[in-house]
Amino acid sequence: MFSSRRAASLRRRLVAVALLSLLLAVGCAMAGDTTSTCSNESGASDATSCAAEGVKNVNDDKTNPTTETTAAAATATTTVTAEMAAEASSWSSPDAKNPDALVPSNDGYQPPPYDTVLEHSDFLMPPLRPGELKMLRFNENFYDGGKYIAQNYAARIGLPKHAMAVLRKYASDLGALDEMKRTHYHDPLEPNSGRFFKSPPAYSGGRELKWYIQRPGKHYDSDLHWFGCGDEWTHESFLRAMADAGLDAVLDAIADEFDLDGLTIQGVGFLSATYGGESFMHWDWSNTGGRAFNILIPLEQVPGSGPELYVSDREVEDDPEGVDGEIKLHPSYGLLLGDDSFHGTHECDHRPTGKIRASVSIYLADLTPENVKIVSSDPTAIFPLPHSYKWLWTQRGRHWGDGRSMADDIGRISWQPVDFWDDCAKLAADGECEVSNAHETRNNCQVTCKVFIPDEEYQLGVPRSKIFY
Repeated sequence: MFSSRRAASLRRRLVAVALLSLLLAVGCAMAGDTTSTCSNESGASDATSCAAEGVKNVNDDKTNPTTETTAAAATATTTVTAEMAAEASSWSSPDAKNPDALVPSNDGYQPPPYDTVLEHSDFLMPPLRPGELKMLRFNENFYDGGKYIAQNYAARIGLPKHAMAVLRKYASDLGALDEMKRTHYHDPLEPNSGRFFKSPPAYSGGRELKWYIQRPGKHYDSDLHWFGCGDEWTHESFLRAMADAGLDAVLDAIADEFDLDGLTIQGVGFLSATYGGESFMHWDWSNTGGRAFNILIPLEQVPGSGPELYVSDREVEDDPEGVDGEIKLHPSYGLLLGDDSFHGTHECDHRPTGKIRASVSIYLADLTPENVKIVSSDPTAIFPLPHSYKWLWTQRGRHWGDGRSMADDIGRISWQPVDFWDDCAKLAADGECEVSNAHETRNNCQVTCKVFIPDEEYQLGVPRSKIFY
């Protein structure tokens, strides 16, 4: 049953959504029947690798990916009103449990039908209402009788019906999808390197935004690239986009299921790939007391492709008894992964299509004095800076708890960045703030490298919606 606590919490979120005055132009050109054809909860276990897709080579896409257009992108548009956004987040709307009844994006993108999720997943995959959370369980084809929980902190959460449209429009306004395609097919990074790039304003009050593209080391047998926020301005911009996507319902579900005291989104970015070999199985969090999570939401998927991830029940990396299950993502739900939730990219090769696979990755936590240094220790992100636990502590409980929400977010508490090195001005003049792997320089020249927003510019206590619009 839906708990009274979560029901009350969702009602508060829906009232907030109804007051947003969300005006998002989206395309209405998506053709086809949106009626769900899936009724069973489990899927076939003979999922095929996307490396075996029989897709013809699309040379034009590979040669000039940034000029790809579709007739659908130029068609008439409709507007998502506040009432429509509330309906898209509703637990009881007529289409609440129809995973294919999504608000279309304004570029004509059409996600895979939910039937493919059932076909290419080794887990029970019942359709979810917005804000509904179900633990990830293997299906009966994988374990006799099924219903075996994969991990203590691995789950799926139903997304509002307009989440994909809002997040894709945000990515489109930034030029992020074009930049991902350009990077993969024309200017890929070497493993363990990165570069900055600037994007047009979006949810930033007219301010240009800064991003950091990075590619992990060779232990990832893929061309996976991360497109992360490059500074606090960009981070705040992404938070507003997620607020308009209705993700308060997602935070409600997580906090309710795991009995949390507060939630903070401390890191967010895009992931993209075109091919992957042997999967690197890993966890994102451990020893946080079950209070830190990553949510993956698909942003773009390749037509006709198979499963995209493995999620394992292994307890350690080399667990000989561990079983890795395949799963296909869908924009009707987010995949939640917490402490010791081993996962990895599925083998694939999308390069013959000239297309990419992209997701939104959201890091969030219930911060405590015992786990804040662990949560802040991620060595990969350029923002937040690794080990910036004092800044992170100013965010505690910011997005959920004691009546707080993303919709009504008033930001963090006071924080003043500091330059610890004497030669920061010279380093910045030499471009050292924006070179590959500039983590140490930016950590020690926080003011000069403009990593954080000074309090006088941050406008403490002012609703973020009045600044980041």
